[in-house]
Amino acid sequence: MTIDGFDRRLGRRQLVKATGAAIGAGALAPTLIFRRAEAAAQGSAPLGKITLPDVQKFKDTTVNLAVQKHTATDAIQKLSPSFTEQTGIKLNFEQIPQQQMDQKQRTDLATGTGTYDVIGWFLNPEYVENKWIRPIDELRQDKDSTDEALLAMDDFYPPFLGWNQYKGALYGLPFYGESMMMYYNTEEFARVGITKAPDTVDELEAACKAIKTDGTMAGISLRGSQEGNAAVYPFLAWLRGYGGFWVNQDSGEVGLDKPEAIEAATAWSHFLRDYGPADVASYFWNEVQLSMQQAKAAIIMDATNFGPRLEDPAESKISGKIGYALMPKVMGPDGPRGPKQCDGRFGHPAIAYGLSVPQSAKNWQAAWLFIQWATSPEVTLQTTQVGLRGDPTRKSSLDSPKFAEKYDYGKGSWAKTIRVAFGYGLNDYFPKEMVTNSQLSDVLGLTLSQILTGAKSPEDALKDAQSKSIDIQKQAGLLT
Repeated sequence: MTIDGFDRRLGRRQLVKATGAAIGAGALAPTLIFRRAEAAAQGSAPLGKITLPDVQKFKDTTVNLAVQKHTATDAIQKLSPSFTEQTGIKLNFEQIPQQQMDQKQRTDLATGTGTYDVIGWFLNPEYVENKWIRPIDELRQDKDSTDEALLAMDDFYPPFLGWNQYKGALYGLPFYGESMMMYYNTEEFARVGITKAPDTVDELEAACKAIKTDGTMAGISLRGSQEGNAAVYPFLAWLRGYGGFWVNQDSGEVGLDKPEAIEAATAWSHFLRDYGPADVASYFWNEVQLSMQQAKAAIIMDATNFGPRLEDPAESKISGKIGYALMPKVMGPDGPRGPKQCDGRFGHPAIAYGLSVPQSAKNWQAAWLFIQWATSPEVTLQTTQVGLRGDPTRKSSLDSPKFAEKYDYGKGSWAKTIRVAFGYGLNDYFPKEMVTNSQLSDVLGLTLSQILTGAKSPEDALKDAQSKSIDIQKQAGLLT
């Protein structure tokens, strides 16, 4: 979400900046329980049964993977013996910390060394423009390695497929994904007499005011740090909720000086300064999560995959005392002002970590077969059972009774809220296909820091950001 930060060509490192390491929010590794997975893999029917005529055509091939260290990759690595048993293909996993992932992958792809047959990544236009990645449609043409039953493309949430597209073409299969939602401390709400989740910004204001008066904890906590442009990720939800936009991917137009943007920034900074923790201007995703786990903030709005960690009694003081809700609406004279796709609510992102085959892969057919197996419906569901995974990209997984039984947080309200939030996901939440994304993200990240710290008023800061952003767009030939 960009997802984590950027150089001019929108590197993965830069992609993390723009969302403040949104995806990193899923990168903690809780204790995994693998016995159920092992039992599934050793059963009479292999996990993720491959139906190709010659399932062992690529026997004794070794597929080398460069993937993020994450609960999802931990799970798939543990389940992978079933794939090897069926195919005879050996798998070599290199799990890389998120901060180092882009550099290692980029070096291999740019030199064409072919060290990796599979990469896990957040779509990077530079990789595609340099023809470093094989398009999925091209891979599907190979009948020796394509199993359409495993693919089950209609089962993926469409916004997650959209995240892995560039200029209309698909370059990866979604492996894990997230959107945003509201979490609230039900015990604190009851103490101050609040009977339901805030559904509008006015109700959010009333709740935060009551919690501040109570004095037990902060009313709300959001990412506010300039580091990694962390504040950009949640701020864009407010911006879209107030009817504004950052940059139009089709026209290149920038909207930061519009009345809606100024109103959104004014409200966002007001909530954090008046109702947030004293040090919220330094918060990254992990500080936001910790503020709720330690009962230091009553409300947060952040990644959908926070749920399992907030409910883990080993990590959280408020396990079993959490409410789950969609993000609120800003009401106008004609109804909610947010995007229609989000039913007028705040904007919701749809970010998906994908698995792809590099052009330089030495064993691309075996790699493609593994990706289909690893993202197939049955295997995806099983990965949610062997660890704390709240981020499957398939509808069948979230709809499964097994998922509902294991993740019965809030009597099922967490899973229900996730399903709606995933459907709300906006493909234009970030201008991910723009080569100027990194520069625009840096401008907006600095601007939000100036507003939050009081260095500039929202109006002055955004007008300055508008001017700088227009210059960036013009220099790139995206505006005349």
